Amino acid sequence: MVIHDAVPSGNIKATEEAVWEFLEMKPDDRESWYPDPPRQGIGVRMHQHQVLWNNRQCPRVHQAFSEIWGTEKLWVSFDQCSMSPPLRSHLNDGGHLHWDTPLEPPIPFCCQGVLYLTDTEGDRGAFTCVPGFHLKLEAWLESLPPDTDPRKQDLMGLGAIPVAAKAGDLIIWHHLLPHGAGKNTADQPRVVQYLSMFPAYEEDEDFINYRIDAWKNRLAGGGHSGTRVELIKGKEYEKGQTAELSPLGRKLLGLDPWG
Repeated sequence: MVIHDAVPSGNIKATEEAVWEFLEMKPDDRESWYPDPPRQGIGVRMHQHQVLWNNRQCPRVHQAFSEIWGTEKLWVSFDQCSMSPPLRSHLNDGGHLHWDTPLEPPIPFCCQGVLYLTDTEGDRGAFTCVPGFHLKLEAWLESLPPDTDPRKQDLMGLGAIPVAAKAGDLIIWHHLLPHGAGKNTADQPRVVQYLSMFPAYEEDEDFINYRIDAWKNRLAGGGHSGTRVELIKGKEYEKGQTAELSPLGRKLLGLDPWG
């Protein structure tokens, strides 16, 4: 699903600018998009910046995930950003689909989201997925020969389509859909923020402390479903400032209970 204008335009512009600053690149300097040595992938390890939290604590974003989950009592993920420049002959990132969850049943429901920070046409590295495949996944897995790795199959060939949208649009998808960033064959970069929410674990004090530590000390880590990966001290830890939270943001972090 696509939520149009999920975040105010001022937020979007500020977030895009922050990503370029974090990367130490310039949006109008094409050569800066291709550093030497090359970046490892298109991810931007920026997790706790104020602009990211400004988008996470937008009421319209929370409302969208609340309607999906059937509850307002959610926590927000600490996902990173992404910048995918137009392809060059020696770079071939994008166009590969994947899952971010184990595929062994039973698989609990979850969803993921990506917020476009630039207008993104279908050929500009747009989010790409196989619509409706979550309803076919179990049968497809059973149809594979024994000892076959489902992640190494031609997932693009299952009917993948790119999702074009405008800056400020939020795309939310079922986490069992094969998905990924498409190849950017346009002439401008695609910039996005990954963002999702999941039911709060308010009885889990260790999880609450983990999340508060990540926010307070500007640590990288934490996936879309709230998995507790090792937190990393990166550039934000060294140079950033702890983000200010709205009353909604404090609940989405776990600093305040939903009640």
